[in-house]
Amino acid sequence: MVVFLVVTTWPGVLLFNKVRPLVFGLPFNLFFIALIIVGALCLLVALYRSEQRSGEE
Repeated sequence: MVVFLVVTTWPGVLLFNKVRPLVFGLPFNLFFIALIIVGALCLLVALYRSEQRSGEE
């Protein structure tokens, strides 16, 4: 989770702070932050499911 914090705040976002190219109509930096959020969601769902499986045993 620390990685997500670093890449979405300064100075991590400076690497992706570009308006062009547009991805799905969004500037690249906004698309990248949305992608990071979706990635974090997928990671948390995977962790939740693994905890549910370990609790059943």
